[in-house]
Amino acid sequence: MSERLLVVLTGPVAGGKSTVALALATQLRASGHPTAVIDLDIVYCMARQRDGFADEDTWRSARRGAAVLAEAFFDSGARVVVVEGGFFTQHEFDGLCDHMASSVRLRLVTLMVSFEQALQRAQSDPDPSRIVSRDAEVLRLLHGQFVEALPFLRAKSLVLDADRLSPIELALSLADSIIADVG
Repeated sequence: MSERLLVVLTGPVAGGKSTVALALATQLRASGHPTAVIDLDIVYCMARQRDGFADEDTWRSARRGAAVLAEAFFDSGARVVVVEGGFFTQHEFDGLCDHMASSVRLRLVTLMVSFEQALQRAQSDPDPSRIVSRDAEVLRLLHGQFVEALPFLRAKSLVLDADRLSPIELALSLADSIIADVG
């Protein structure tokens, strides 16, 4: 595989993006495709100056930072970089892609997850950073933002049913698709 592939994995809060991204990287690496994963939320936390996740300027910086980090991973030998996070508009997607310095092939993938499934996942996740997303009303608001983005996501991305398939099944299916696509 000689070309670089940037996989942008999106979906609702508590939709399994991190779990699927890590499982996908494991599958791709096992198939001989050097792969790196970037969690946009972590990049945001590295850049933010105050608590919370509502600062759009920081999200812009995080997307730009993820692009720079992806370039560094590509330059270090990765052939696939998976960036997982909230990419619900063309502007957000472009905020990552427009800052890529090199030519990469792009693939946007959406995990379709119901509110009920997302709530169940959030409430069963022992990670202490999930405190806010465990609140049903907060998660309902955040999931509503995902639902509003569905017209864009359906038009621009590969949509996978994450309610019916486990993260491992999703990763296997996506890995097979990527390997078939890039060789």
